[in-house]
Amino acid sequence: MQISRTMSLDPILDRMGREATSLREAEAMREVLAEGYAGQDVSAIGEHDWLEAMGKMEQIKQTGNEGMK
Repeated sequence: MQISRTMSLDPILDRMGREATSLREAEAMREVLAEGYAGQDVSAIGEHDWLEAMGKMEQIKQTGNEGMK
């Protein structure tokens, strides 16, 4: 599925692990991905880039600040 701010959370939840991921985390991750990887497929993001995006998502989750980069 192509990454966008309006994409379904399902591909993100699948990749992050549904049981271990909250909707808030998935929404924050969608924002991070849309910022840096818009138009790409979720499954095409390499492990290094995915982990970097996870770190940014954690910053957003902890601060509530979507402007964290």
